[in-house]
Amino acid sequence: MASEGVVAPAVGRVIELQAGPFWSVEAPGGSRLDPVDRFLTDFWVRGMSPSSVESYARALLRWFRFLWASDTGWERASRDDVRDFVLWMKSTPKPGRSADAGPVPNVVTGKRGPGAFFAPRTINHNLSVVAAFYEFHIHRFEGPVVNPVPAREGRDGGRFAAHHNPLDPFPATSRAGYRQKEPKQEPRSLPDSAVASVFALLSSDRDRALFSFWLSSAVRPSELIEMRQSMVDPGQQLITVIRKGTRAAQSIPAAAEDFVWFRLYQESLPAELRSPELPAWWTLRRPFRPLDYDAARAIFRRINQALGSNWTLHDLRHTAAMRMADDRRVSLTDIQRILGHSSLSTTQEYLRSRDEDVFARIREHLKNPRPQIPATAMIPEGYSEGDLRELFGGQGW
Repeated sequence: MASEGVVAPAVGRVIELQAGPFWSVEAPGGSRLDPVDRFLTDFWVRGMSPSSVESYARALLRWFRFLWASDTGWERASRDDVRDFVLWMKSTPKPGRSADAGPVPNVVTGKRGPGAFFAPRTINHNLSVVAAFYEFHIHRFEGPVVNPVPAREGRDGGRFAAHHNPLDPFPATSRAGYRQKEPKQEPRSLPDSAVASVFALLSSDRDRALFSFWLSSAVRPSELIEMRQSMVDPGQQLITVIRKGTRAAQSIPAAAEDFVWFRLYQESLPAELRSPELPAWWTLRRPFRPLDYDAARAIFRRINQALGSNWTLHDLRHTAAMRMADDRRVSLTDIQRILGHSSLSTTQEYLRSRDEDVFARIREHLKNPRPQIPATAMIPEGYSEGDLRELFGGQGW
């Protein structure tokens, strides 16, 4: 396969199924890819969520589109194909943007950069999915003999951390072949001025209730959207969500005004949609349908267009977490439990101050710097005051 100018055609698609694994990849001719179906079914049976299955299906579709572009069978893929695949992702604009589309805003920093190419995190995720796909088939004596995606190696050339002692830190080694260096991203949070601006643009009690719950409870956007009517307890000021990773039900406290907005929203719903077993959130127009994640994102897209900003729903979770971290009455383990983090090191990322707050404090410091502290007038023990005055000319020592 050529290493330059390779552009995968937009063929094939990801389709949604009515039963597990709920997602599949369809070839250009309309038939489903059996190797992908078997892998995704095994992936789902191991307890993965349908959203994770969808993510893996889309990553595999991207890989198969690349193979179809060069008429390479998946079972004949080599390390060179993986290298060219990474090169294509690093040099080809994402679907929907041409190479000459001009600078685009970075979703993290807001700064405008050259091109809308695949991010390092996306490339690494795609490599992980493709590696798992081939590992699955190699164990069944299908496909190539060796996984075409390079694995991370230890210092001795063997498997990374093959005999690692869990009490010792992991050894520092280089990344696996073709894995990208991911820039460390700090959690983004909305300053108070942005919170007020966003809230002022919300046009319905439903949107105000959603925004308030996200901002006070720190639950993930998808967890709140999947909530049902019976999972809202105004008396105890608790909401119950199904955690994304463990799928366990967990009660989370929320602010009192959140439940006021939710009650006002409920009053606008027909009586038949207020049943405890029904979803808590619905579309605003008839015919009423349960609100999904894409529809919730559309709320923020309209707000970003009005404000000229690029906030996301997940930024509200970061905002709530950083507000908790600023309160000395709330411990780090409290925040970890509310956020549902399995590792305390992940929660520690929220202990950092926002750039806006740091800049404000530094500006105040520059306006009123501390006065210089004069030299101490104390005379060292064993020295004559007259001799020191004559030696230093009356200056401090």
